[in-house]
Amino acid sequence: MRLPTRQRRLRGCKTGRLHRRQSRAGRTTKPFNALAALGSAAHNGFERRAGIGVFLEPWLGRRATNLLWSVTLPFWLYRALAGGERDEPMLAFNAGVAIAGSVVHFAGWPWSRRLGIFPWLDEAEGLPPEQLTAYNTILWGWLLGGLGSVVAETEPEHLKFAAAGVATAPLLLTSARHHFKWAREQAARDPQSWSPWLLKESPTARVGKREAAV
Repeated sequence: MRLPTRQRRLRGCKTGRLHRRQSRAGRTTKPFNALAALGSAAHNGFERRAGIGVFLEPWLGRRATNLLWSVTLPFWLYRALAGGERDEPMLAFNAGVAIAGSVVHFAGWPWSRRLGIFPWLDEAEGLPPEQLTAYNTILWGWLLGGLGSVVAETEPEHLKFAAAGVATAPLLLTSARHHFKWAREQAARDPQSWSPWLLKESPTARVGKREAAV
């Protein structure tokens, strides 16, 4: 039976509102994943400001990496806060990379334990001692964001993407060691543009060495 014009219009409006609510409901907010994205951004920003360079800079150069991370990290944060089902694999992979990226710092630099539990870097990346508290805080926020996202926000069918992200750890560690060697060379050539602490570190004695103390 054909409904009167007015009833058809009202029904159409209700259906449209329902469709819009369903579209909005299809978007998911992942606070832990957003924290991982912010941790990645804070890590890169901190290292850039400290004068030690950022990930991929030895290969892409400063301008390209500035552009790359200025685009990809805000996009990651946006999708973590307002993403849909199609973003789930990417977000799961990024969470795994956040875990790997933060953990490799403790595999590559000497650390001690805070409160007898938490690993805390004693040296890192050519940073002066007064910057290490902030740097460790960033690393822990980055790590907790990744772990929290994998445990609490990742569907079982997407855990394989998170595992793939974690599996990048050996590659990231190799990259970090190469980056430090490269950064020391840049600091020797242009000390005004790089952290002077890069030249005070000993890559053969410290990078890649892990120490633990109570």
